[in-house]
Amino acid sequence: MLQLNEQECWQMSTGLTRIMSASVDEFRHTVFEVLSEVAPFDCGISYVVKNEPDKKHCLEPMAYPHAKFVPTVAEIFKAADLAHKSSVYTTLEWQKKSLVFRDSDMFSNEFLSHTEIGQLISNEWGMSYACKLFLVHHGLLLGKFWLLRRKESGNFDEKELFRMRLLEPLITRRIYEFHPQNAKGQLAKKILIERFGLTDRERQITGLICRGMTNHQIADKLFCAEATVKKHISSIAKKMNVSNRTEIFHCCVMEKAVQSFI
Repeated sequence: MLQLNEQECWQMSTGLTRIMSASVDEFRHTVFEVLSEVAPFDCGISYVVKNEPDKKHCLEPMAYPHAKFVPTVAEIFKAADLAHKSSVYTTLEWQKKSLVFRDSDMFSNEFLSHTEIGQLISNEWGMSYACKLFLVHHGLLLGKFWLLRRKESGNFDEKELFRMRLLEPLITRRIYEFHPQNAKGQLAKKILIERFGLTDRERQITGLICRGMTNHQIADKLFCAEATVKKHISSIAKKMNVSNRTEIFHCCVMEKAVQSFI
């Protein structure tokens, strides 16, 4: 039976505290830092999942910047898209429970070496082993963390999986608080659409304004020009019948439509 010694218990407790206290902007970076201590990896990627009746969509892709290999946003989108197209991965995505697993335990060697997603990870990224965290709450697949290792680093062992499974419930609970499809997010969406007629992009920008982001920061996050952000903000202000960013935030507070989304 796997157990934690005193030092490992202290490490896990400290990691859980860091995850619980992380803000929405720090959250996934903090999770990666904690995971790197309990199960070191050579590449770490993560994305939030938007759930639709017949499809899962990749949102907010990010790579852990301190890993040995850091894929670009375009590469992460490609990996997510290939995973969504795989019937094997799709089966896992539609399960109603969180999963922490090694690819080597779930998939055959043929799948890992001959499918497009397997070839991307091994041939293009140079990774031989993978561990995945699929985070599910209230039937929603909230997001994923992929931890990857090169051949010389070896596969993830049972003790490392055990530690990650201990962390998973709190990571899941915390990411649900920041997920756009949680109960608070659904209420905010309804208010911003029905009362103010905001588009999806305008709602997204409204949420980032409420988090205190500048126009430049919003443009970087949404991969668009700062002028485009300013144009959206003008449209939002007009629809809300206010004059500036501060009044947009105040309006959201008064209408109980403040969004804290990843």
